[in-house]
Amino acid sequence: MKKNTPILALMLLLIILSSGCKKFLEEKSDDKLAIPTTLKDFQALVNNWETLNSNFCSAGEASTIDYFLKDEDYDGFYYESDKRLYTWQPDFVTKPLSSAGDEWYYCYSAIYVCNSVLKGIEDNYLTGNIADNLKGQALVFRASRFLDAVLIWAPVYYKQTANTDLGMVLRLDPDMNIPSVRSSVQETYDRILKDLNDALPLLPNTSAAATLPTKAAAYGLLARTHLIMGNYADALENAEKAFAFNSQLIDFNGLDPNADFPIPSINQLSSEVIFQTSMFPTDLNNLDMARISPALYDLYNDRDLRKTIYFRKGDDGDYRFKGTHMGYAGLITGITTNELLLIIAECNARLDKLADAANALNKLLIKRWDVAQFTPYSFTNKDTALNTILAERRKELVFRGLRWSDIKRLNRDGFNITLTRTVNGQTITLPPNDLRYAIAIPETIIEVGGIQQNPR
Repeated sequence: MKKNTPILALMLLLIILSSGCKKFLEEKSDDKLAIPTTLKDFQALVNNWETLNSNFCSAGEASTIDYFLKDEDYDGFYYESDKRLYTWQPDFVTKPLSSAGDEWYYCYSAIYVCNSVLKGIEDNYLTGNIADNLKGQALVFRASRFLDAVLIWAPVYYKQTANTDLGMVLRLDPDMNIPSVRSSVQETYDRILKDLNDALPLLPNTSAAATLPTKAAAYGLLARTHLIMGNYADALENAEKAFAFNSQLIDFNGLDPNADFPIPSINQLSSEVIFQTSMFPTDLNNLDMARISPALYDLYNDRDLRKTIYFRKGDDGDYRFKGTHMGYAGLITGITTNELLLIIAECNARLDKLADAANALNKLLIKRWDVAQFTPYSFTNKDTALNTILAERRKELVFRGLRWSDIKRLNRDGFNITLTRTVNGQTITLPPNDLRYAIAIPETIIEVGGIQQNPR
């Protein structure tokens, strides 16, 4: 194999042969005909939930301090890389590629599928509404993966250095012979924004399932991206557009806090979920093993229904997370209406629109508190409003894969958040803006792909 030949394209063949496209490929009697060429073929690729919607990065969530591990659980990890990731080591924090635990592989496998769909539609001269819809979906999925990746494996977006900071490998073609080269952080975010904006006119207003992108999904991802970049007016505009398509919220007053998973699952058409993607499951986000940090748990008022909807107390006295929208111990990472309201609230506060900020926050919290006990917020001070909203963002979006990027962007803005863990009696800290916030790219990818590792 050439040094610059990406191994992800070769390994993707294993995914296709073992996934939802298997039946489609097996029906071809001639190997030459196994190459997708029709709209039906490309729809089968886009519908592949396992490849496109699942296994979003968990390394960021694993690196937060919203949870902790008992020493015996930490010591019992099979992979040394899990221990190194948990303790913020500068390198070798990824499982071996052979273990099927490499999040880089899952990310770029999905990007490969998107590129194959986009190239196939172009090469086969496919046109019309269905072709446009498929193209729009592929662009959204690709953008969502580039965004997921840049939040983990690149430094935070900082306008003054974004043109020189190392971003992601922007693979835009399925040809695996094209060398892999890291783009800048600015180029990475520019591509994400372009893909999403290009997708908007091609997407439908609604879809048969939350797993397929719609206009609301694209607007929501644009809002998330602009928020991370610090483009608050743009983030606000796109969040409001997404929310206009779906403003539904689950009323926690009607949920059973004693249920194993009180929040309705995606299969039950959870009204909050606009675009459904899920996190890669690892030992570090195992909901039985990961204990909720007391500092996080104590943030919830006793009248806040999230305290019992999100968490359960174990026999050992520690709390675990159960507030998933999956109906089982899976964790969602996609766009939801509650995230949109928090983006709207934060951006309004940053733009000195305090009444609008309070209004957005109250829309959410009235569905999260005991309705008879909730007192709506009213803000007269910008700092108070922003700090309140950010605290609610942390409480609302726990275990959603967003806290790591929030810490990075808030530290960029001077919040000076220091992370601390204690492992086997040793205190470990991660200071603000440390180079380790750009998690090390898997060493196998560095060696085979010939790309540059993050500065350490």
